[in-house]
Order: sequence, then C-alpha cells, then structure tokens
Amino acid sequence: MGIYFNFSILENIGTITFDFPGEKINKLSADALNELSEILDDVRSIRDIDVLVIQSGKPDMFIAGADISEIQAIATADEGFSKAKLGQHIFDRLAGLPIPTIAAIDGPALGGGLELALACTFRFVSDNPKTQLGLPEVNLGIIPGFGGTQRLPRLIGVQASLPLIVSGRSVDGPKAEKMALADRCVSSAFFNLELKKFVLDVVRPDTRSRIISNRKRRMSRRWIELIPGAIGLIGAFAKNTVTIQTKGHYPAPYAAIQAVIGGISLPLGEGLNREAKLFSGLIETDISKNLTRLFFIQESLKKYSGVPSDTRSRPVRSVGVIGAGLMGGGIGWLVSSKSFPVRIKDISWTAIGLAFNSAGKIYRKLVESRRISKHVAEMGIQGMSATTDYSGFSNVDFVIEAVVEDINVKKSVFSELEHQVRPDTVIASNTSSLSITEMAAALTRPNRFIGMHFFSPVNRMPLVEVIPGDHTSPETIATTVQFAKNLKKTPIVVKNCPGFLVNRLLIPYVNEAVFLLEDGIAVSQIDRSMEHFGMPLGPLALADEVGLDVGYKVAKILEVGYGTRMTVASSFSAIHSDPQLKGKKTGKGFYLHSADRPCVNPEIAKLISYRPGHVVHPSDVVDRLILIMVNEAARCIDEGVVERPELLDMAMVLGTGFPPFRVGLCRYADQRGISEIVTTLTHLANRCGERFIPAERLTQMAKEGATFY
Repeated sequence: MGIYFNFSILENIGTITFDFPGEKINKLSADALNELSEILDDVRSIRDIDVLVIQSGKPDMFIAGADISEIQAIATADEGFSKAKLGQHIFDRLAGLPIPTIAAIDGPALGGGLELALACTFRFVSDNPKTQLGLPEVNLGIIPGFGGTQRLPRLIGVQASLPLIVSGRSVDGPKAEKMALADRCVSSAFFNLELKKFVLDVVRPDTRSRIISNRKRRMSRRWIELIPGAIGLIGAFAKNTVTIQTKGHYPAPYAAIQAVIGGISLPLGEGLNREAKLFSGLIETDISKNLTRLFFIQESLKKYSGVPSDTRSRPVRSVGVIGAGLMGGGIGWLVSSKSFPVRIKDISWTAIGLAFNSAGKIYRKLVESRRISKHVAEMGIQGMSATTDYSGFSNVDFVIEAVVEDINVKKSVFSELEHQVRPDTVIASNTSSLSITEMAAALTRPNRFIGMHFFSPVNRMPLVEVIPGDHTSPETIATTVQFAKNLKKTPIVVKNCPGFLVNRLLIPYVNEAVFLLEDGIAVSQIDRSMEHFGMPLGPLALADEVGLDVGYKVAKILEVGYGTRMTVASSFSAIHSDPQLKGKKTGKGFYLHSADRPCVNPEIAKLISYRPGHVVHPSDVVDRLILIMVNEAARCIDEGVVERPELLDMAMVLGTGFPPFRVGLCRYADQRGISEIVTTLTHLANRCGERFIPAERLTQMAKEGATFY
C-alpha cells in the first residue's frame, strides 16, 4: 500500500484506489503521479489480471485535477513542458496496458482527473449530482497538458470536444454517456453493485465488444468531420466565438483550438508534443499567474466567515422577503431555487404578481436552456408564497428587506416587522448604500440586524456584500455569511460606510466617465476604451443597465459622505433631472435601448456641460477611470472596509465584472507599479482636480516600495 494509492487484486480483477492523504479531494501531485507510475509497472508485470479498475477511496470524488499549487510554482516554459510530458508519459503507459482499464467515476473528474480517465479503455460514471467531467484548465489561463486536447477529440469528435475544452465547462454523468464520453451511467445509489456487473461485461469479449459498439453508435454524428475542410471550418467558427466572448483578452482558448485542430490529423504522440509546447507557452504568462492567483482566492473564500472561527451560525430553514419589486422578485427566485420555502410580502397584490412573474421568467429560461427540469422549476415556484400582511412571518428564520431605497421607509418597515417575527430571527436589508447602524436604530434588538446587499440581476451576479452595523452580533454575521453560501453566492463582509465597498469604488468610475463627457470624449470612445481594458461593459453602458436614477442616488450619498473628492458631475445632475433618462428600464439613457443593439442617445449631448479647451489624451481615458478606483481602493484598505486586498479584488471581479485576468484593482496596481500610479495620479490631480490626489496609503507604499499583495 502506497501513500496515495492502494493496489489490490481479487479474482483476477486489479483495483487501484486513489485516496490523497489529509485532503477532501484527490489531486494529481507530482508525487502521486510518480507513485501511480510505479504501480503501473507492477500491473504490467503481473500476468493474471483480466481488467484494471481505477477508483477513488473518497466519497463523491474521483480526481479533482492536478495540484494547482504545483502549477502556480512553475516558473519557466521549459519547466512547464517537462511537467506536461511527465503526465503524458504516465497516461500513455496507462493507455498502453495490455488489459482493459476502467475509470470508475462517482464524483468530479476534472482536469488531470478526466485526462487520466480518457487514457483508460472505459469510463463508468454515476448520476451523482457531484459527478462532473470536464477540462477547466482555460480558467487558469492554460490548456490541458496531460493529453486532454488530443484524447477527447479522438473519443467524441472535434465538434463535441471543442466547446468543453475552450470554455472549461463540465458535463454530468447522463450527458457524458449521451455524448460517448462515458460508456455507462448508473444510479449513484447502486454504483458499486453496477460497477461489478460492468467489470464482468468488460472481462467477457462479447459483451466488451458490445460496449464499444454502443459507444461508436453514439459517436455516429462525427461523419461531418470527414468532409474535406470541415475541421478547419469548425476551428474557424470556434475562434470567432471565442473572440466575441472574450474580446481576445485570453490566449488559452485560442491555444486550445490550435492544439485540437492542429493535433487531430497527427499521430497521437506528435499531437501530445504539440499540446505540451502550447501548454508550456502559456504557463509563464501574467494572465495564467493572475488567474491561478484568483483561483486560490476563491478557494480561500470557501472557508471564509468574516468572524472568529469559533463563532457558530444558526440554521436557516425558512425565509421571508419584504418588498416585491425587481430585487424582491429576484431574491424570492434565488431563495426558492435553493429549496428554501420563501414568503414574500408587499402592500400590493399587483406588485406581488410582478415578483412571481419575474421569478417564473427566470425558471422558464432555465428550463428552456435545459439547465433544470420542468419539475424542478415547478417545485421552486411551489416553494414561494405571498401575503399583504405579516401572516406566515412568525416562524421564519431570516428576513430580507428589499423595499424602496429610502431610509425612513425602511426604518418604518423594520419597526413594524420586528413585532411580527421571533426574537432570534435575523433581519437583513438589501440596501446598496444606506447606513446599517442608522437603520438598526429602529429596532429594539439591533444585534440581529445586518446588511445583505445582493447585486442585480440576482440570478447572474455571484457577490453578496455582508455589512454589520455597530451592534450586529458575530452570530448574526456568521449566520448571514453561511446563508449566502447556501444560496451559492460569494459573501464578503465589508464595513458599514457610505457605498460600502463595491459602490464606493464603482460610482466614482461612472461619475468620472461623465467628467470625460464634459471634456469632449464621446460616449462610444469611453465605453470602448474600458471594453478594450477588459471590462464586460463600459461605465456608461453599465450605468444604463443599473439605472441612472439608482446610480445618481448613490453618487449623492457618496458626495455627502466623502466630501468634495466625490463631487457629482454637474452633467450627471442634469441627466438625472429628466425622468425619461433612467437607462435600460425606460428605454433610454446614455444609449437608446429600443433597437436590437443599443445606440448612443443623441439627446445626452444637449445635457452635457462641456469644458472648452480641456484636451484629453486617449491614454488618459483609461487612467482616469481605473486610477480613480485604485485610489479609493487604497483608502478602503486603509480604513479596514474590507479585511484584505484579495477580498477587495474578488469583490470587484464578482460584483462589477472587473477582468479576471487582471485579478482586481490591487493586483493591477501592484503589477503596474505603485510608484508609477502615484506619479500618474499626481499628474491627473494637477490637471483634473483634487479627486486624483494620491491616497496617503499609496504615497507611503511608493516610498517604502511596498505592494498590496
């Protein structure tokens, strides 16, 4: 018995059981791979083995992939090439065994885990929801390096494999069987019993041939790839799709296409060599290092609670939502979709109807895209109920308020609500900027009150800001963080201050875009500059999505809270004064949204207070928009608004779509150079005003040669 693997033989059936010590997952570290290689030597030398099964010793787990920390440690392309060739060599030896091999998969088979399974003769999988087969390496800025780009297309075809490899998306057990990635999918409850039957089928030549024939029949649609020129067209289409989706910022998907299209016509060994070279060329790039860093930040958040580790959270079994508007409907859908019964209250049945329609629309889209079944959608809707009074609220464990963003209205609601729920029920506000401590003053038990800021649209945005007030108890914080995780959101605890974290950084960015308009820069140029930087939307298009009325309201709160450095651009006030200019929800804002594609609204130009003679260099556009946020981020770190720079960066990625390949504002500042940023901010302050005066922390960091990370 080795450290990582146990090899046993029973009745001519060899079994390799992988159980990585001290971990919940199995990962293919260098040491584990070397041990596997030694076991394969033993298997090859033993003559009385009819079939070899590779399985996991951990429940709900096969192999999660390679050891990401070892990938992160690779410093050079040569080292990356050697690492890839080692894995390829071992899996080649597995594929070359003189006996049939079976990968028994009842849990994740990702990255190197799937590549190992692809090197086996057969793949036997379960319908366990945790069974996911995929090659997610592009999410780390690299491509599969242990043979995935070569063996997967040879198994299921180029057309079927490219979307998986290029997107990093995974498939479940039934889907894997349908696309011939798996040879058989069985119920997880009977996995071991069915595995024994499958092993016997593989041992017998006739049933083994039948399994292979069934696989080939499911692969019959590959005929299209035999048409001359078809492979090239598939590759060209894939490149075009990647360019549309990523705007060319990520090299790994292009390299994956190159590996698949260029390798499919080569002998396997040459294709593997091509894969290793492309892998090694990506491994040392800043993009790969940044995406790997982001992966570890995400992993750390799985254990994150925002409070001391000995603080216990209370269970949440039922939920109430106050306010049936856009956010209330979205939150109602989210809660019901995670199997929590939810009771929605509003003063109007009409509003409640709109909330249910909103939730129903999300469920219908999920059914249409086959992400959930119709039955699951129906069960979700059945988990939602509504009222115009507080009936049904006496036993809920958690209440989320989502009424109009007016502090007096909210305080009135909380004062009323407190008498309708249990003394230990957590009361959370979905406010985007109002003071949690001030709202808590309306309650006799402010210790159970907290901010829980969801981002819109709730069904797509993964971030939740958790904002304790001055009197919020650690238990309430822990309960809210855990509840957010149960909703499959990423919670980050932030300090109670005007705008909290994300809006405090984001709204000055939008406001600066309006200042750029006043300096004569066109709407389209501003937004294109930021899309080229990597943002999914430019600041003005984003403002339209959020709602100009919402953005302006938060901007005024920041102006009151932080003074002249947050002065709202006069043109923003002028735009806000027109009730028709609220952005996408009214059909017009900075853009007109009635057509298939938004176009710049010509009315906006009439409302801009232009500053004649103020020349803006094209490079200043990005600097002004990004460095205004970097400057404020430094203040947030200094004030303890968020615990550490990594959390700030993750909040920006998840809450605003800040480009993951740059990690976030703090990492961007480190890579660009703090001294250079201070110099540029000083230059901008001389030209544009005090809002660009470098934050004290940045100035001190530049003097000390310090970095955020």
